[in-house]
Amino acid sequence: MSRMSRLVVLAAFFVLATALVANAEQTKSGTIKAVDAKAKTLNLDFGSNTLTFTVNDKTTITLDGKASTFDDAIKVDAKASVTYEKSGESRVASKVDVTSAAKPA
Repeated sequence: MSRMSRLVVLAAFFVLATALVANAEQTKSGTIKAVDAKAKTLNLDFGSNTLTFTVNDKTTITLDGKASTFDDAIKVDAKASVTYEKSGESRVASKVDVTSAAKPA
């Protein structure tokens, strides 16, 4: 195999590997700071960052470990862990695990 052919194969491999990593699922955990029920989005604050996630019909939602719905589980100030993939500039949630906000004693 010529040197040029090896470089082309290596470049193709790099492009494919980069694309696979870009679409890999990621998980962020933090506090829900905003909810748009109509748009099915939530803003998750973690540290000094806030990201917006979109929920769709394929998203699995749990509340305190039990199956739930967007309207019942996704609440401002609740703790959540969101597993997602980037789709263009959007972050589409595949799973949202919510922990109820603690009730005052």
